[in-house]
Order: sequence, then structure tokens, then C-alpha cells
Amino acid sequence: MTLSLGRVTRRARQAASLLSLGGVLALAVAAPADAANGPADGRTVLGAGQHVDAVYPVVKDGALAVHSLTDKGETEPDDIALHIPDTKTSHVTLPKEYSFLGKAGSDAWISPQTQDMSVVWPGWSFEGIEPGVLKGTVSMDFEGFAYAGEAKSPTFAVTQPGGFGNKKVSQLIVPGSAFTSVSGEVGSHTHANWMFTAQGTYDIDFSVHATLANGKALEDTATVRFIVGAVPDEQKAPVAQEVRHYSEGADDLLVTPNKVDGEYFVGQTVNLTAASDKAEEDSEYRWHVRKAGESDYTADPEQREAVYTTKPDRAVDGTQVYAELLKDGKVVQTSEPTTVHVRALDPTTTLTVTPDRKTYHEGDTARFTSVQKPETDDEHYHWYLKHRGESAYEWIEESRLADQELEVTRELDGAQVVARLFNADHAVLAESTPITLSVDGGSATVSPVTVEIDQDTERHAAGGKATFTAQVKNAPKHYSVSWAVRQNAENPFTEIAGAHGKTLTQSPPVGWNGAQIMASVKNGKGDVVAEGTVPVLKVTETGKSGAQKSAADKQSDSSGAAVWWTAGTVVLVVLAALAVWLVRRRKDRTPAAEQVQ
Repeated sequence: MTLSLGRVTRRARQAASLLSLGGVLALAVAAPADAANGPADGRTVLGAGQHVDAVYPVVKDGALAVHSLTDKGETEPDDIALHIPDTKTSHVTLPKEYSFLGKAGSDAWISPQTQDMSVVWPGWSFEGIEPGVLKGTVSMDFEGFAYAGEAKSPTFAVTQPGGFGNKKVSQLIVPGSAFTSVSGEVGSHTHANWMFTAQGTYDIDFSVHATLANGKALEDTATVRFIVGAVPDEQKAPVAQEVRHYSEGADDLLVTPNKVDGEYFVGQTVNLTAASDKAEEDSEYRWHVRKAGESDYTADPEQREAVYTTKPDRAVDGTQVYAELLKDGKVVQTSEPTTVHVRALDPTTTLTVTPDRKTYHEGDTARFTSVQKPETDDEHYHWYLKHRGESAYEWIEESRLADQELEVTRELDGAQVVARLFNADHAVLAESTPITLSVDGGSATVSPVTVEIDQDTERHAAGGKATFTAQVKNAPKHYSVSWAVRQNAENPFTEIAGAHGKTLTQSPPVGWNGAQIMASVKNGKGDVVAEGTVPVLKVTETGKSGAQKSAADKQSDSSGAAVWWTAGTVVLVVLAALAVWLVRRRKDRTPAAEQVQ
């Protein structure tokens, strides 16, 4: 069974709702919901390929209300039931990756995140909330569930593919586990795999939390009903199921990463949750960290809660973390170390940002527009700003759209702006080339200090020799030049050890492809008076020039196409010959009287 990541925009879902020939055949094979024994408990039963945003919160007049969204419009969750009939595609054997639900090979029923026209297609959506109304993201939390049916220990899971290679199971909501909550941006829409271990009726309770722009906290609840298997003539009242906390009965302090096997992509947030039978609400924790290559662990004085949080920059890759549970200042329990792995996703598109002007005046409003090429279905953006002299980009608060405005102040002269495109799992898909702002009157001197960087070549070989030269104009007395690098899609610049002076000679690793190189000019007081950058560094593994690489790629593509074309032709010829042989063989075995008929 292949489970693939799904995030669908309105436009894509409208296209998906058109039935293909395969969809029509699926409907003919599998009994649709409206052909079952009728509605359950007076609800409208939705199935047979129908799309439903089961949790669809809206904000009106400062209040939050959770609805459901069907093809016919908004409705109340209590008025519908989502049907997963027993079909050839929905009735599966539990894969070994789902061992947290039950024994591999046991029966299970699934409504997948890629549309199956024989079952309901459920998801959740935050598209019903207007941009700018809220501060931060929206969270959807699992509160418990009730069940009516024959199974003694029914359970379920909401998952997506995850990890490096997208081949593992990322748990989103699993009763009795550390995974009980998901969150998303306003305007986002998500599909997932809903897996159930038994037929019957499941009433799943959710709460939705958000914060208004003025800081007021909002909350509402909803119960989503799933009917797995045949729809009953009369619906028995589901019975609340006991959901034990996953740490109950554990002898040790458990640390669970929020991503499968602790594998994170740049852009995602690392959350490690500690849990123990001995923990109390006001328990204190101590977290110890050892980065790759270091010999000793170091206690992080700022992390005292049950959840350890950090950003997954590439420098975090290979970091080991363990927790201690404290009581009265003494260690009660110690967890096993957890290793955090970090990678960057390969860009899926090129993101280009264009400012509305080359130079701004103080008091202006700068407007930036972004364009994807090629266009993708991903519509989740963040914008970042770095003032001159600062060592890292900072997120422009509540910047979430394709275009962004910025009030211009004198301090923004020399500042840099970048935009990033994220997928539904908050991994960075693309980053724009940084734009340097120019503000009239922003420099303190009549002849401002400027610095430009020359490269010995526009494309560098990984591990080879690369030379960068800073051309400084109007330099102050006793000035100095230092160098730093920021890897693509990350915020902090890291100083390049021993790199001082107007010339930098470096052996760039392949991981620096797409990175930003910066030369900072400081006056005698140590103040940064100018910065120059190579906005996007180009590093290749082979050391081929762009033209050579392009030609080689074309040749490889051409050769590959020729191989596949040849192989395809051979396969077609073989299949045609086989078909002829089968027809002749059938005729040879058919009685003469039947051949005449």
C-alpha cells in the first residue's frame, strides 16, 4: 500500500472532483454510501468519493465556530457521518509501519489522503478564516473518542508519510500516544490517512484553538463521526473509550520527537516531548545537548519545560539530546538520548521577489511581490528581514502571503529581505534571492561606505579552491573585513573561522550550494558600516561549468529517453506477440461448432 503526501488547494480539488473513467469504475464496484441501509442517527451519510473538510473552523464577530464543509456548503459536524465501506481498497492488512496500532497483517480500514472514489475523502481546512484576523497558527487537538461496534479494543490513527524519502509513517493523531495535536496556517488545507482497526462507529472529539490579532484566545469543539463498514439501520449510542496516557506504566522517562525517527527538514520546528509516570504538572526538567563532533553534553539553561524546542538548521544534524526529570532540584529520572537529523528539501520551484522601487524614502511603504516558476499548489509563505550588522534574519511577524508590505524607516537602509515558500508540513520548498533595501538619507556619512564582492568564477567545485574579494569604497580608517556564510533557507549567519581581510580563499562544501556569503566592514569601534554579499552561491559536486553540466544533463536525458523508448518498444512487441499467441491457442482449443457460432 502506497500512502503519499496530500495537500490540495481549492482549484486542485475542483479538478479532482471531476470523475475520471477509473473513478466511475470504482463507484460501480464499491457500494456507495447512499445505497447502504440509510442514514445513521438522522445524519446525512457521506461516502463514495465525496470530499469533506470534517473540521472547518470559521471566525465571525470575534468568535470561533467549528463547522464541516461539504460539496453543498457548510454544515454542522453533528449533521453528517463519514462512511468508509468495506471495499477492496479500503479493507487492508495493517502494514508493519503501523505497529503502534496493532499486529502487522491484522485487518484494518483506511480512508487515504489521496482520493479513493469508493470511500469518503476527509480532511481539515483553515481556509474559512480570513487572513489577518488571527495571530499565529490554528491548532486542532484530539480530546477523546467513543465507539459502537463489536470490537473490544478499537482504535484509529491519523497519519501522513514522513521522514527522509517520505517512506515512513508520521503520526499526527493517535489515541494514547504523544501525538494528539496538529496545527496549520490560516488558509491551509490538509488531507491525511485515517486508519481504523475495526468496523463500527467512531465519534472523535476535537477542540480547535486560535488567537485573535488583539490577543484574545478562541476555542470551540466538534465531534466527527466515522462509520466503518455497513451503515446500521439504527445507530447505537457510541461508548466513550478509555485512552491511557502513553507514559502510564513506563519505568523510564520517555522522550518523543514530533517527527518520525527525529528526522526534520529545514523550516520545521524540533519539538522533543518528555513524559513520565512520575511527572507532575509543575515538574521541572533539565535538557542536555551534544552536537555532532562534540565530546561532552551541555545543559541548556533556557529549556526547563517538558518540551524541548529548537530550529532545525543544518548545524543541528546529528545532535543528541536527553532529558532529566527533577524533583526538589534532584534528578528523579533520566531519558535515553534522542538523535535529531536535519536535511533540506530539494527546491521544487524558483521563487523570485520583485520590489516596487529601487530606492525608498523614509515613511514610504515598500511592496514586494513573489512569483513561483513553475507554479505549484503550495501557497504558504513567510518573509524575513535582516538589518545591516545583525547576524540573522528574523521573521516579519504575521507575514504569510505571496506578497508583503513593509513600512520604510531610515534604519532599513542596507537591510535585506527574503521570502520562503513552505509545504503543508512546514518544510522550506524555495527561498528567493535576498533583496538589499536602499533608503535615501539612511547613511550617516555624505559618502557612504560600500562593499562589493567579486568571485573568481560564478560556479565553484565542491572541495575546490574558491576566491572572493571585497571591493571596499570610502573605507574608514582602521577598518576590518570579516566573512560569514548563511545556508539556504536558514536564518543565522556563521562566521567563517580565520576569515579576515579583503580576500577570502575557501574550499566550499556541496552543502553551500544556494548559500549566501557576506563580507562585513567594521570601523575602528567595531561597528558594521557596510555589508556586501554573494546572494546565491553556486557549488557543484563535479566542478563542471554550467554549460558543460547542462550539456551533460541533456545527453544523459537523451540517452535515458532512448533506453526507455527502446525498452518500451520491446515490451509492446512482446505483449502483441503474446496476445496473438493466446488468441490462436484459444481457437485451437475451441470446438468447431462453437467457432462457427
